[in-house]
Amino acid sequence: MDAAHSSAHGSFVDPVPSAARVHGRVAAVVADLSRRYPLAVQLARYAAVGGGATALNAALFLLFRPVLPAVPANLLALVLTTAVSTEASRRLAFDGAPAHRLREWVQDAGTVAFYATYTSAVLLALHQLAGATTPGEEAAVVAVASLAGGLLRFAVLRFWVFDVARPAAAGALPDQGGRHPCPEQSSSTPST
Repeated sequence: MDAAHSSAHGSFVDPVPSAARVHGRVAAVVADLSRRYPLAVQLARYAAVGGGATALNAALFLLFRPVLPAVPANLLALVLTTAVSTEASRRLAFDGAPAHRLREWVQDAGTVAFYATYTSAVLLALHQLAGATTPGEEAAVVAVASLAGGLLRFAVLRFWVFDVARPAAAGALPDQGGRHPCPEQSSSTPST
């Protein structure tokens, strides 16, 4: 055994092959789960993206809150995070599935409208019930309220916006970023 592979305490074990084996095993398990339970894996990934988007929304809300009332701060944070979270969901939760551009725009507008109404009502109700609240309490209430709408948004993205039946690698991508201009302009079957 040469000096590079020995020490006073015994043999030196190179951690890279072990880490590579562990990574390979984890990748194999994830691939197997994705094949066996694609909807559950998509939902788990969507939840991770949604958690990040909710955290970003809360951070932006808290950033805007010192200079804006609660409802306008919420609306500004919401508009800024909606498009980002839609694209992150497409890339991470739905494996880069092609998106119908018109449907994506309608979904983004619908998401903003829904959450703007819903979370604004929650904030107004909080102020009516609790009186004076801190921005942290407001952000927490908005985050909790957002969980309910997240499941509805997952269903809209999964079954209407993203073409998850056709993988992004199928070659039916009329423009960059995996988006179809609109449903009528995309072919219904992938080219072989």
